[in-house]
Amino acid sequence: MTRGKWVAGAVLSAAILVALVVAGVRIWDVHQMTSDWALWPKEVPSKVQFANRDYQCGANPMPNTHSLDGLTKQGKTAGGADIYSAAPGTQSGTATWIVIKTGQATYTCDLMGGP
Repeated sequence: MTRGKWVAGAVLSAAILVALVVAGVRIWDVHQMTSDWALWPKEVPSKVQFANRDYQCGANPMPNTHSLDGLTKQGKTAGGADIYSAAPGTQSGTATWIVIKTGQATYTCDLMGGP
């Protein structure tokens, strides 16, 4: 094997290794945020972090027709969907559920770990 081919092979191997490490770190970060093993977070992930608490939406969240009456937009999921909850000051303590609104439907997510 010539020196040029060896160097090219080493550079290609290093580039592949770096790409795998970067992808692995990204997958781990998304998993830490959402409990999903993916490169990018879903609009409605399995777990939503909101108001310093975790809310469980499920691995395959089912859309529902939950009304947004009395709720206000409070933030966004890691995947970019809107998070709705009761306006601050209108409920006592921590919200026990939130509603995620995508372009197509709404999804209800329950508080994990209790209030």
